[in-house]
Amino acid sequence: MVILPATLSWLAAQGGADDSVRNFALALKTFGSGGWIVSFIGAAAMVGRLLIDEAAETHWRRSLKHILAAAIFAIIAFFVTYAWKLSAINKAIIQGLTGALAPELVEWITHSVREKLGLLKPARGSPRRRRKRSSGQKRSRPKSAARKSVAAKSAKPAKKAKPAKPKGA
Repeated sequence: MVILPATLSWLAAQGGADDSVRNFALALKTFGSGGWIVSFIGAAAMVGRLLIDEAAETHWRRSLKHILAAAIFAIIAFFVTYAWKLSAINKAIIQGLTGALAPELVEWITHSVREKLGLLKPARGSPRRRRKRSSGQKRSRPKSAARKSVAAKSAKPAKKAKPAKPKGA
């Protein structure tokens, strides 16, 4: 909260003639006087999502990163929705959903930035081709069936029954 008074004094020194500067200064004051609680809304939404989705398989560091990202995105949503003419409950819902969707938002933003900068690897056009047999022909039966028949041949052969003797001999 040390940054808040310094930022407000800097904005006042700039003259504040622009409406956006005044709105931002007012949003900062509101954030300092209790708006910071929205970070808990976003973090709580992420905790709920982690408890429902993947808490058993997730490492605690990864969960902590998701919760921090959710808090940061909820704060960003606070500043974005500050001047909107919505009820407080609708703004809280937007901030909570933003927190809950933070991992997907981070993925989307990084993908978009990499795409704009040309850092994405091109997608493979065709799947890898399989090696051909030396004869150039396909197998007469699938490899798994061939393995099964070889395994069956290598097992002990069943004893053949002796032919029955004719009665008259």
